Amino acid sequence: MRPLGKVIACEISFVPVKCSDSSSPVNEVIELIEKSGLEYSVGPMSTFLRGDRDKLFQLLKDIYTHMDEKCNFVISARISNICGCNLNHG
Repeated sequence: MRPLGKVIACEISFVPVKCSDSSSPVNEVIELIEKSGLEYSVGPMSTFLRGDRDKLFQLLKDIYTHMDEKCNFVISARISNICGCNLNHG
């Protein structure tokens, strides 16, 4: 069995800038998050993510790359290696 990578937590906010329709870009980002396989919880102002460090950093890169051609934006991410990182739910 392959060992799990380092588990981290992240809070991300994606804010479209100068877009006439801001909900479409946000929904696209949420779709990318859903497809990532990471544990997530969408909130009104940000999304909380938890999971493998490499997957999370890849997701941030994927969001940037995917949205770069579609709109101007600001991404705010707070990353922690101690906040909620124990995946043992027992």
